[in-house]
Amino acid sequence: MEHYVGLDVSLKLTAICIVDRTGKIVREGVVTSDPETIAAFIKSHAPHVARVGLEAGATSTWLWTELNKIGLPRHLHRCQACEGGIEDADQQERP
Repeated sequence: MEHYVGLDVSLKLTAICIVDRTGKIVREGVVTSDPETIAAFIKSHAPHVARVGLEAGATSTWLWTELNKIGLPRHLHRCQACEGGIEDADQQERP
């Protein structure tokens, strides 16, 4: 089963969301913003990852390069929707 991974990266922590082909959330977690730690989480919970997306930001070029070296599929994506509606709606669903 293919998995798709989204990364919400900050300087210290990275939130990870893994979904299947239908968009159903398979796993969510938060890890330190270290490429090896991020890759270990992804590999342990999404062995058949098809694509990893991360928003464009201050650390995105560095993180993209390091994830590429580790061998993860990658796709750099600037998530403009996350600057308002989607992020806010997501936070409202969770306590």
